[in-house]
Amino acid sequence: MTGAETSLKIVGAILGTFGLIALMYALLILAQLGKKLGAVTKMRATYQGYYAAVVLVGLALVLRLVRASVFWAKRDTLPSALNEPLLYLFLYHIPLAVGVTIGLAITWYYWKWLLKER
Repeated sequence: MTGAETSLKIVGAILGTFGLIALMYALLILAQLGKKLGAVTKMRATYQGYYAAVVLVGLALVLRLVRASVFWAKRDTLPSALNEPLLYLFLYHIPLAVGVTIGLAITWYYWKWLLKER
């Protein structure tokens, strides 16, 4: 891999973390809105699931940062676990997918009435 390709991967990995931070922030905003909407409409308090989603996305963020640091390291100095695709599957992709799914399900629960109004 050339130096330019490595530099692009590093920049992409760092910029990709901002997307996860924005997702966490959006989930926190939705938790506050869901808390207020639930209090007004006397809905069941499911907004706490947003916090679980934030934790899962936060785990994916941490592993994303670990993955970004791998690009700077020399291949022979890396622990073998950091080169395993299963590590990234179980600690990045699955928590991210589950966190986004939880957020989507709770958002649907709180805001589905908007689609019914015309």
